[in-house]
Amino acid sequence: MRKNLLNLSLSACLLLLSSTVWPQLQKLYINPKAVGNEKQSNFIDSVKFVPLEPLSKVAMGLNMNIQVTPDYFLLTDYPKKNIFVYNKQGKLVSTIQFKRLGNNFYPQYREETNQVVFFGGNKNFNLTPKDAISIEINWNNPRNRKYYRKYVIDLNDTTFTLKKMLPELHEVARTVHFYDDHFLKGKITTSNLYKDSLSYEVQLIRHDKVIKSFFPYNHINEPRFSFTEESAYFSETDTPYVRYVTRPFCDTIYKLVRDSLAPIYQLVLPLENKLPPDFYSRTFKNNSERTNFNQNNAMLLHQPFSFYETPRLIFFGIRYLSNFGTYIYNKANNTTYKTANIKGDSTHYNLNLMGGYGSALRDGAFFNLIKAGDLQAFFEKHKEAVPPPELKAYLQSNPSPESPVVVSFKLKS
Repeated sequence: MRKNLLNLSLSACLLLLSSTVWPQLQKLYINPKAVGNEKQSNFIDSVKFVPLEPLSKVAMGLNMNIQVTPDYFLLTDYPKKNIFVYNKQGKLVSTIQFKRLGNNFYPQYREETNQVVFFGGNKNFNLTPKDAISIEINWNNPRNRKYYRKYVIDLNDTTFTLKKMLPELHEVARTVHFYDDHFLKGKITTSNLYKDSLSYEVQLIRHDKVIKSFFPYNHINEPRFSFTEESAYFSETDTPYVRYVTRPFCDTIYKLVRDSLAPIYQLVLPLENKLPPDFYSRTFKNNSERTNFNQNNAMLLHQPFSFYETPRLIFFGIRYLSNFGTYIYNKANNTTYKTANIKGDSTHYNLNLMGGYGSALRDGAFFNLIKAGDLQAFFEKHKEAVPPPELKAYLQSNPSPESPVVVSFKLKS
């Protein structure tokens, strides 16, 4: 069984998993050391701004990020444990304080329920990875509910009340909503606590039952997943029942259409960034040895993530063992660009909008936060430039340079 699983996992990166007719696998060539610069205006358009109501308590911190719902912008200041709820016109409608929850909780917006959910471990217990696996395996034991906590803010209720709820198995298992009543599980772990050695990196779930599985691995002692916890990554598309799927330690991007999956892109990296063949059978003795390997091989491929495609461009990220980068692929000239080398130009007021911290994707548009001061500096230096209508009155009001402004853009198509 062990040998068969290893052979399957090594070949699965390029294995066509459905009888559906799919396009031919396309290679994307990437050089993480590429130094060429490009203008941002060659890649994005439809740039829009939403100035947020200036308030002294809302300052653009380094760790503030944005989540976008159908009705609101949710700005999270995690160090201060605040969520600032703005409507789409930029008016602050509520401030939600979650400091009392402690440091084990981060707010996540769930579109299928229109809720903000905090899920994490009970601070009264210090669980080891082995404890967490045992609790998940024995979740039917009611006593195991005490190890986790869940809090919910229903965005349909304009009181924005933080309510305590019972944790559920799908949250412990870290499943994500796919479409309708279908969910995806990509959590990957190994332990001798599992009775069955066969598991799968990607599972399609409906009504808490697995209906399709992809990419088998040894649930007990798969070498590449020892002393680590990994996960498949599911990138949303503009079609509800379609996801891009990427896997740890695999250079291939797959497309999942309902219950059919196939490889569509393969990343081609320089030899110095590729995992050595013996990595897949390498046995780590302990967590320290694994950590040292990652640190000593910081730029070896770990996993692609955040894959988004238009007819002209592909945006994606790559996690390396101890590093990461984001890239744009131009289909017209088959060239990949590092977003770090794509610079804002006067078309977009010299703002660097790509590859920023805490960006969000919704309805084909990317959303970021910028400081009012960045806009003020540009228009102070370029007196001849005319601000867009949505910014003119805002800039004339002389907001604090630290005040956040929502900016959205789309990849050119």
